[in-house]
Amino acid sequence: MLSVEVRKVFIPPPYPKFKRITLKTLTILLFGLTFLSCQTTESKSEPFETTTAETTEPDYKVAITFINDYLYFTNVGTAETGLIEWFNNRKDVTVLFKSELKRILNEAEKIDPELGLGFDPILDAQDSPSEFEFDKADSEFLIVKGKDWPDFQLTLKMKLSGTKWLVDGAGIVNIPENKRIKR
Repeated sequence: MLSVEVRKVFIPPPYPKFKRITLKTLTILLFGLTFLSCQTTESKSEPFETTTAETTEPDYKVAITFINDYLYFTNVGTAETGLIEWFNNRKDVTVLFKSELKRILNEAEKIDPELGLGFDPILDAQDSPSEFEFDKADSEFLIVKGKDWPDFQLTLKMKLSGTKWLVDGAGIVNIPENKRIKR
């Protein structure tokens, strides 16, 4: 009979120190990341709350910049740039504002091709001051007044879009009848 002798031979892993180092390194790395992530979360929470509080209050500077740019456009604007094109190039107004203005102008042109509305729908008037400044606010609506003509007032509407405040209406465009300035 044949007999086979089986010997058990212990073969050590090729890199026993590597496993211990990796385990120690992982443990240290895990504790380090946990510690750092706790600190990072605390430091980020305060600015986030401040940012949220800031965005709930409309940024009226956006509206004042818009309306004063509009005044400049109407006074100095060139014939090459039409009103709709100027509006479409603006990044501080809503799409709804742009489309509603276009709708109002198209309807007025159909009714009276020569005269159109007969007044500026953004200013809700034929004449206007040379510059506007902030007067007062009522939630998303704000009233601006002429710097050189304080009796001339105009209502603008603001809307939060993502994290930015945009102008959503002015004059007769997207401004409810009860919020418009009586002329």
